Amino acid sequence: MKGKSIMIKSKTDIKRISKRNNKQIDYSDIPETDQSYWADADLVSHNPKVDFTFKIDEDLAMWLKSKGSNSNQAVNNIIRAYYLTQS
Repeated sequence: MKGKSIMIKSKTDIKRISKRNNKQIDYSDIPETDQSYWADADLVSHNPKVDFTFKIDEDLAMWLKSKGSNSNQAVNNIIRAYYLTQS
């Protein structure tokens, strides 16, 4: 069945939920978090990645490397933030 999409209809009552405000949500079963909880979290992007090579100033390269092994993601985030301001 190539090309056939299987869609499952959600049983969530979106209209009812969308009328709620944050004060009506029961958070009692969810632990509070702080910055240390998210310190090791990874930002996951579902955009396809391509190899792209360019030269940058040495001080910028050193700063990015100081951010750890995820400097490629840092560059992507910086460029995406700038891109979004220009769109």
